[in-house]
Amino acid sequence: MNRSARFLIPLVAATLLEGVAPKVAGFEGEGNADQASCVHETVYEPFAGLILVSVTIAGSPPLDFVVDSGATSISITDPLLAWALGLEVREAGIARGVGSGAKRVVVAEDTFVRIDGIEVLRTPLVVHDIGARLAETAGREIHGVLGAGLFEQYVVEIDPVGRRLRLHNPDTFVYRGLGYQIPLEIVDRRPVVHGTVIVKEGGKEVPVRLVVDTGSGSILALITKSRRHLKPPAEQRVGASIGMVGDSTVVVALTQQLQLGAIVARRVETTWMEAFGIPAVRNIENLNGILGNRMLSGFRVFYDYRGGRLILEPVDRSAR
Repeated sequence: MNRSARFLIPLVAATLLEGVAPKVAGFEGEGNADQASCVHETVYEPFAGLILVSVTIAGSPPLDFVVDSGATSISITDPLLAWALGLEVREAGIARGVGSGAKRVVVAEDTFVRIDGIEVLRTPLVVHDIGARLAETAGREIHGVLGAGLFEQYVVEIDPVGRRLRLHNPDTFVYRGLGYQIPLEIVDRRPVVHGTVIVKEGGKEVPVRLVVDTGSGSILALITKSRRHLKPPAEQRVGASIGMVGDSTVVVALTQQLQLGAIVARRVETTWMEAFGIPAVRNIENLNGILGNRMLSGFRVFYDYRGGRLILEPVDRSAR
């Protein structure tokens, strides 16, 4: 395959939402890291565009945690759960999420997080009071979030073929595949990539700076008027973004093109939000939006913070 050529994803929104991606010659079966670097491998559950992993904390029964690259902490969603587990906590200020609200949080220091009985993290655990809201909006209980600490400690591989989460030792990780390697910048403990969008047919190509957010069930979200020419097209519909601490009214429309390095997606369903609806705007200069998990799930993805790269391998999702 000519690596200088663009990898085209001629997709409409419905195609992405149905979880269909093209089979690309030269990639199938070649997307491997050196497995000697793999510290742990587990099966994840896809749910509503998110990645759920079963974890245990302080001898708990299995708990459902979201793997969330856009979160700056490891956290649980219910103070009553923290109390039931006997966690000692201290006040830790205010947390803000999607929406305009905020919640007070506390922290349990030096907590062990295990997957399949294997200790994968020893970390401060933030305790939110959002469990009831999450259960109401998601339609199921979500007990916590695996955020920045996971991605900082490991090279995190998310493989939609077989629904595998693999944690690699960054000291020994070697990538041997043919995936597209996109420069990755870590800002405020969040991964950020640069790309371009063309909002409407015949429009200008606009540079964008995006948080790569596995905790977002969207495909692409853009911040209205965060750059010149970044505003939703006339053909649109009104929607709602439901966040951990508040809701926002949004506009949904098709973006004609999204490009990340050599990867090009066509006619991408895009959520348009005001700046106040994306809290990372406060800490990431010149942020233009979010690259969500419904876009990322078309690839085997490696989050290599130490190497400063996001590796995307196209996969044949019909093989799952």
